[in-house]
Amino acid sequence: MCNVKLKWALGSAFGSDLNQLTRELFESAREPEFSDWMRRVRRRIHENPELAFEEYETSEVIRLELESLGIEHTWPFVKTGVVASIGSHSQLQPLFALRADMDALPIQP
Repeated sequence: MCNVKLKWALGSAFGSDLNQLTRELFESAREPEFSDWMRRVRRRIHENPELAFEEYETSEVIRLELESLGIEHTWPFVKTGVVASIGSHSQLQPLFALRADMDALPIQP
């Protein structure tokens, strides 16, 4: 679990301008604790590669991390997908959308 206080992830920085949000994001990303957390999550995800629509363990890792950060999410979405919303949901605030695949490719040894 990441102990870095990510104000931008929880929506408190959305009242300021985009430049402030960008600065806070980059400052958080520079923290050794943050990069250590990201490395641990990435390694956990890669420990068990799952094919498309079979990513039950991968989506569980993602859901647990979202919950630990206090980020609301919807699951399942198209079988194993996760949809999360970050911020105030106001149309006047900056909006950032991210889509990521979490399935592995079948590889023959």
